[in-house]
Amino acid sequence: MVAIALRRVLFRETTKASASASTSTSYSQSASFETLSRLPLASQRAPPLRWRNRFLSSSSPLSRSQDDPYKLLGLDYSKVGSNGWDVNLDELKVLWRRRVALTHPDRMGGKSEKERMAAEQQSAMINKAYETLREPLQRAHLLLEKHNVPVPSESDSLEDAEVLMQVMELREALEEATSEQEAQQVLEDNQVYFDEAIAQIKKAFTSDPPNVQDASKASVSLRYWTNIQKAAREWQPGKRVELED
Repeated sequence: MVAIALRRVLFRETTKASASASTSTSYSQSASFETLSRLPLASQRAPPLRWRNRFLSSSSPLSRSQDDPYKLLGLDYSKVGSNGWDVNLDELKVLWRRRVALTHPDRMGGKSEKERMAAEQQSAMINKAYETLREPLQRAHLLLEKHNVPVPSESDSLEDAEVLMQVMELREALEEATSEQEAQQVLEDNQVYFDEAIAQIKKAFTSDPPNVQDASKASVSLRYWTNIQKAAREWQPGKRVELED
């Protein structure tokens, strides 16, 4: 807590200095990502964390060259609320199970090798489509692509200084957690920010026309909250905390 308080003081001093140098720059814009990343960490048990996001290919949504996830799972994109965002997850799960069952190995008895390979490929595509629509971050990226907006890349960092401070505090708290209760508290605190980002994305896609710029910006925040959520859920005593950057 002392480290967090110290960081807040340093953060305020940094932003005040920047604000006095330029009256046209707002408080949230004055604190740069590089300045904040140089603030001292209270814990020296782990090496400094990098602050750029890195996408793994396994977590990327289906590309445009593949079949549309909505069509693969039998959903009519035009009838899904909020321009495709409001996917009913219970309905989605039922549709996924039905389609996966059609390509199950038990149904491939007596089929040729070519037919079995085709079934395996189709099953993989169905599973990927389900994952893409089920996970909020991947669904947001898919919808951005549908609106011809580039998915935020690993070079895109948080622009909101207040959100960046929240991320830094939660990451540090998780690094310093020594019990399941402390890790659970980080998970609960993170969930608040996670839900806020999702609400912002939904609002952006609900607009007519969709506010894709706001959706893109909120998806950057959601990526941070998603990474912290994953790390907090996987927390174990004595296990080093590894956060995707």
